[in-house]
Amino acid sequence: MSHVSYKDEKLLLSDELVDVGYMAENIEVVDTAKNNLIVKRSHLDHAMTILISFTKSIFDEIYRLDEFLSMIQVEVHCYAIFGEYCDEIAKIEKDLKKIKIVFDDFNEFKELYGTEIVTGSMAGDLCKSIFLISKDGAIFYIDILDDL
Repeated sequence: MSHVSYKDEKLLLSDELVDVGYMAENIEVVDTAKNNLIVKRSHLDHAMTILISFTKSIFDEIYRLDEFLSMIQVEVHCYAIFGEYCDEIAKIEKDLKKIKIVFDDFNEFKELYGTEIVTGSMAGDLCKSIFLISKDGAIFYIDILDDL
């Protein structure tokens, strides 16, 4: 099992972490309008996909990341994934240029990508992570922060 920490508390992650080289999974999420949406591993426009999960709302970080991603010259589908629907988080999507806010209400992201915190005060939440998925749907980069 992988470990992460939050305010000096050591937390364990699910031991089901997907690895680099594996085919990414499509996941069903809820968008900011509360509609079901399938986030696909590959796209007809041959764009890569970026999946970023957050434990809670970190608006400054999302805005800075969105600004950076909006300058990329290649087509990228980018999703910021939060554990459960939250109106406060959903409202910021209108200010974003590149990132689409979605919610893992069906727990597919945490289960298929291994990002669930399973112990401690944050049990059941998503850890902070990034998955880069190539245009053909293969995962080619993963980063999970050690300190949330």
